[in-house]
Amino acid sequence: MKIDKHSSLSLNQLKGALLTNKHGVEFRIHDFFVNLDDATKVLVSIKEYDDEGNLENETCGVYLSAIKDWTIQLQGGN
Repeated sequence: MKIDKHSSLSLNQLKGALLTNKHGVEFRIHDFFVNLDDATKVLVSIKEYDDEGNLENETCGVYLSAIKDWTIQLQGGN
């Protein structure tokens, strides 16, 4: 299957998706935020997995533009 380059998704549809950075560390997308002073910068709230494979309670934030080289695995809907 090929995805058309003009396809789009709501950010809400990305919540819960699995992200993997270039070092192989996995995260789950928790939420998205923008600072109203500069709404062009989308902040992605993510949770990391601990050493036992459990999702951490705390979140950290990275800018959406900073994770363009990460991989994403979308989660199925209901």
